Amino acid sequence: MRKFRKKQKKLKTIMNIMIAVTAIYMFIYIGVEPYIVKSFGVNVNQMCNLSCDVLVVCTLAVLFVYTSRYGKSDKFLEGVENELSDTGYYYTSRTEQNVESYTKAVIDDLRSNGYKVDEKVEADELEFTAVAQKGKEFFYILAEDNIDKNDVIAYLQSGIYDLTNAKLKRKADCVMLYICDKADDGAVSLSKMITPLGKKQQIKFANAIVEISTGRCYFLGNKPTKCQQLIANYAMNCQVPIKEEYIGKEQLPFQQELEEHMKSFNIRDYKNGTFFSH
Repeated sequence: MRKFRKKQKKLKTIMNIMIAVTAIYMFIYIGVEPYIVKSFGVNVNQMCNLSCDVLVVCTLAVLFVYTSRYGKSDKFLEGVENELSDTGYYYTSRTEQNVESYTKAVIDDLRSNGYKVDEKVEADELEFTAVAQKGKEFFYILAEDNIDKNDVIAYLQSGIYDLTNAKLKRKADCVMLYICDKADDGAVSLSKMITPLGKKQQIKFANAIVEISTGRCYFLGNKPTKCQQLIANYAMNCQVPIKEEYIGKEQLPFQQELEEHMKSFNIRDYKNGTFFSH
């Protein structure tokens, strides 16, 4: 992945330079064209015009190569890089010591900040502890003693179904919040995963796991987004930017495993839909 990203970033830099040079050249040429014709004649002006056309064609060619080869993978690889560079976990500032009281505190805060909260909501044959909504912001909350990888996958799919098929939303920032006493390694490995939907990623689902036994909150916290803010404000009860005292100091094994897995990344498998980060 790293070699691929180096090539991608190098071509993107070249592309941006060519776009800037072409735009500046055309802007200047349009302004001085009458003076070129008057001072140097039609032949010189035709040469300048030809050079302008060549620049445009070369820029479009580079843009086409970049878009066809790298464009679709850019967001995907950027997301993986964020997962790899983030700390393994954060610390919650809430002091509740069990799942029930912690969940109640989160729901009370949501309600006091204008969210409409429904409890024991069934979606796609699974029951959420609560679902909260305010405008285009959503919380899907599951409170259980133990959370595993299958729970995260299943409830994420249910949340997506409820939002896009039952509620018919086409733009939203959604937090899948799992409050538990203990989360297994499989669940934690998915905690930093962001699931975008739509051609322009108008809908985003972000996972967040609060593990009360350790006081940890697992989520993608190093990229400023609306979901990051929502998780910090309500799951952790703190503000953004997140203070140093709430940031863990180590990465976790699943991040090392992800980095090793991404060494096998290739654009062909990704475009064919056969390569996944998780």
